Amino acid sequence: MKVIFYGGRQAGLINLLATMALGHNVVCVVPVDDIVEQVALKMGLNVRKPKNINLDDFVNYLETLEADLFLCCHGRQIIKSRILKEFKCINFHPCLYKYKGADPIKKLLDEGNKKASVAAHWMAEDIDEGEVIVENFKEIVSQNEIGVYNELYPLYVQTLVDVFEKIKKI
Repeated sequence: MKVIFYGGRQAGLINLLATMALGHNVVCVVPVDDIVEQVALKMGLNVRKPKNINLDDFVNYLETLEADLFLCCHGRQIIKSRILKEFKCINFHPCLYKYKGADPIKKLLDEGNKKASVAAHWMAEDIDEGEVIVENFKEIVSQNEIGVYNELYPLYVQTLVDVFEKIKKI
């Protein structure tokens, strides 16, 4: 599949690398931070950094790439209707089953909850409200955000693998 990747932080980097390892063609990377940007550049990928991912000029450019999928993992901008209508858009989100929106791991820890997850859902106009494609769970032992994310990184990869398996049947 031809993929546009939008994301950042370690989870975004892991999903970018896993997407490539699965043999998909990443036609554009829109990095949120230096972590994703530097690796994408070193790998010779097409990196674009618009101030606003939803600007018409940038969306026009994305359309020329004829991508099959738009993947978001720890993106920072809200994806608007034009991109949502043009591409099949999937977002990766930790603990979606209970903690939509920002800072889900902080919310999990604040409640003393040990049931963590990584979900992939179809993006919709309402934030984190699209249909869930896959959500994988695990009990966590960490007491801080960094520790929880470290426990979840393998689950990001498993969720990505499961997503590609499911959507190729669609």
